[in-house]
Amino acid sequence: MKAINKGVSNARDWKPAENLPLAVAALRPAARVLITMHRGPDGDALGSALALACVLRDLGREVTVYNPDDLPYNFRFLSGAGHVVRALPPEAAYDVTVVTDAGAFDRLGPHVPPPQKRGVLLNLDHHVTTEPFGDVNYVDPEAASVGILAYKIIKGLGAPLSRDAAECIYASILADTGCFRYSSTDPECLRIAAELIEAGVEPWEMTVRVYEQQPLARMRLLADVLRTLEVHGRLATITITNAMVARTGSETDLTDGFINYARSVDGVEVAASFREPEDGGPWRVSFRSRGRVNVAAIAQKFGGGGHHNAAGCSIAGDEAAVRAKIADEIEKALNGA
Repeated sequence: MKAINKGVSNARDWKPAENLPLAVAALRPAARVLITMHRGPDGDALGSALALACVLRDLGREVTVYNPDDLPYNFRFLSGAGHVVRALPPEAAYDVTVVTDAGAFDRLGPHVPPPQKRGVLLNLDHHVTTEPFGDVNYVDPEAASVGILAYKIIKGLGAPLSRDAAECIYASILADTGCFRYSSTDPECLRIAAELIEAGVEPWEMTVRVYEQQPLARMRLLADVLRTLEVHGRLATITITNAMVARTGSETDLTDGFINYARSVDGVEVAASFREPEDGGPWRVSFRSRGRVNVAAIAQKFGGGGHHNAAGCSIAGDEAAVRAKIADEIEKALNGA
């Protein structure tokens, strides 16, 4: 286990080397496969799901990829993204249901079939705080992205790796390593990235499509959000309101990455982003750390989770109360760091 995972309350010994062959064995005979991921998917969740879908379809399997929410704008170019369905018929049944990057079963969409219709439930994740909700839990907190797990399953199946599948895996690695900038970047993911390039991935093309083709609405929304930036010692916060989103004519998924601007302020150790709820729901809070503070442990206290340097949770209540709770926990963590 990585040192950064020590002290997390459910830092289990996930035994990924033992569970990888179980994941492969579950998929090998499967004729009908459902692949899904957490709601509001990011590049890792989507990329790893689409990579598996590409390969399984090449093997002649019937594959459905499901998520009820909008896909992230900068990953919609990936092969298969246009065929992700937003609902499933109640009579649908599968041999295997694969879940990527979810962390918990309750983060999935409402149409996931009941146990008698979903077949073997295969949980693929790399969050140290994930719940063991699968029949098979192939979880590796040391993996840079869930795309790494998808790659290993594909290799285990002995399947050829098409350029489309390679691009999906590469996208997932880009997403969770910050284009190979974050501490999650390790020799394993770089070695796999090299193989993906050999399979036809063009690094510059992928970087442009993921990071350098931003809708004008996103830039306008970012300008509004940065006006809310507050710095209190080693903590920086930003706020995203419904009025901002409506005024700029943007989608909520265009806010991905905004929190990194708050973390980049010199002297800041932890950044928090507060997303105003819709229809009286809970506030969505995201955290980013420079490394001294384990924000996954903070998120867990509010029913969330994530990684040492990137995590999130949802908290019900008015804005002032939510901010006070978060500020108090972050201050405790900073003082103990």
